[in-house]
Amino acid sequence: MGKTNNILYVMSGQNFQDEEYFESKKIFESAGYKTEVSSTFIGTAQGKLGGITNIDLLFSEVDAVEFDAVVFVGGIGCITLWDDWRTQGLAKLFLDNQKIVAGIGSGVVIMANAKILEGINVSCLPADESHVRHGNANIMSENVVVSGNIVTANGPASSKDFANAVVGVLNSLS
Repeated sequence: MGKTNNILYVMSGQNFQDEEYFESKKIFESAGYKTEVSSTFIGTAQGKLGGITNIDLLFSEVDAVEFDAVVFVGGIGCITLWDDWRTQGLAKLFLDNQKIVAGIGSGVVIMANAKILEGINVSCLPADESHVRHGNANIMSENVVVSGNIVTANGPASSKDFANAVVGVLNSLS
């Protein structure tokens, strides 16, 4: 299937990292991409800084064919998703379907736990380095790292650069 111009967010319904979501969403949408949010429930998600957004899909309702990329958003609530077989399954599914798999902040840990970062250069939050190393990733000092169709960033301060990197990879595939 060709390009869909759709990006899926995977994030916690509570205490997601506001900047990582809202800043990247603005850039994705201004570049012509439609975004949808998936989580463990349908309803309203609340960020740790009070931002709210709608959750469009349950993890079980996601079809990778309908999206060009998946973005794993961090935040303190993301910790509840680190070992969730559904989030790890989405990381593997998108990678297996040659889609962009991206994570920012603590969202990178989901990717590491899914075992898709083995031998891959990545960026992550310093506080999450031990978790990401456990997934055998190579942690780099850059704020944003692009390794093929995997994009990672170290946290909220890098949200804009992260989103621009994802758009750059998506545009190179079209």
